[in-house]
Amino acid sequence: MNQSADHWNERYRDAESVWSLEPNQFVVEYLSELSMGSMVDIAGGEGRNALWFARRGWTVENSDFSDVAVEKFRERASRAGVLDRCVGTVSSALESSACQTGPVDLAVIAYLQLALADLAVAIAVASGALKPAGTFFGVWHERGNVGRGLGGPQIPELNPTVDELVAHARSAGLTVDVCELRERSVTRNDVTGSAIDVVLACSR
Repeated sequence: MNQSADHWNERYRDAESVWSLEPNQFVVEYLSELSMGSMVDIAGGEGRNALWFARRGWTVENSDFSDVAVEKFRERASRAGVLDRCVGTVSSALESSACQTGPVDLAVIAYLQLALADLAVAIAVASGALKPAGTFFGVWHERGNVGRGLGGPQIPELNPTVDELVAHARSAGLTVDVCELRERSVTRNDVTGSAIDVVLACSR
């Protein structure tokens, strides 16, 4: 699976929207009741989750290593009238520079499918961006999605398990509140099926 910034820049240039314009359904489900504050979406692509929070009054940072994606985020924030509450950051999820507005109340990682060692680093970066008592939320394609679910990378080591995520979160100094499998309806090339995801919610 190509993880280079150049590859993703090309993908973002070639499509008006690589991802849905709507926030991830689990972000909405698990985080709607949080008190308004500040947040960072690490590896947030075109910023669909960050924009959802900005429209709700949050101060947001959308961080991605694709400068094309980050520029799309800024343009969308401007069109939505929330640019004054938005920061776009070009940075790898594996670097502390992934969050430049911290410490924040909430850090989100959605579908950052990395090898386990790199994923541990990304979770540690997100944890380090949080205020005391802050919230970390992540969602990934889970290993059971390989061969049985629709969408996502079909490479087992890029799809973390519940146990692996719990271990990474605890190593990053987080308290695990929820780590569970969830199914999600998806459509790819006119085929509708279920994706098998894993949701992780933690406190600092």
